[in-house]
Amino acid sequence: MVRNWEIIRAILLRLESCDTPNVHIHANNFEELDEQEVAYNMRLLDDDGYIEARIMSSNDGSRKINAALAIRLTNAGHNLLDTIRNETVWKKIKAKFASSGMDMTFDLVIAVGKKIIEGFLASHH
Repeated sequence: MVRNWEIIRAILLRLESCDTPNVHIHANNFEELDEQEVAYNMRLLDDDGYIEARIMSSNDGSRKINAALAIRLTNAGHNLLDTIRNETVWKKIKAKFASSGMDMTFDLVIAVGKKIIEGFLASHH
């Protein structure tokens, strides 16, 4: 499976939009997206501390994730989302990576996003 930045962004946005601090967003709550892909990307976000999630892997030999539950954004998750929330900034981040041929890692996305945001802020003085 691959890291999917559209799914990552969708997970973060969904968590932020919740009315309570602790939620239970299942990987199958993203109707338009593949449940296993959402579950995998939830696990990646949890691995790096951007969200708190509960991941239950299958033990039937299928190698699937039986259930993935996103519970909350961490402070790092809020910072990541602050970098990629704005649609214009997000499009510029993706274009920058596409033109460079570089892979989008969490650290690089945040670094590039900050530069783009700084450029916006500097031009609005």
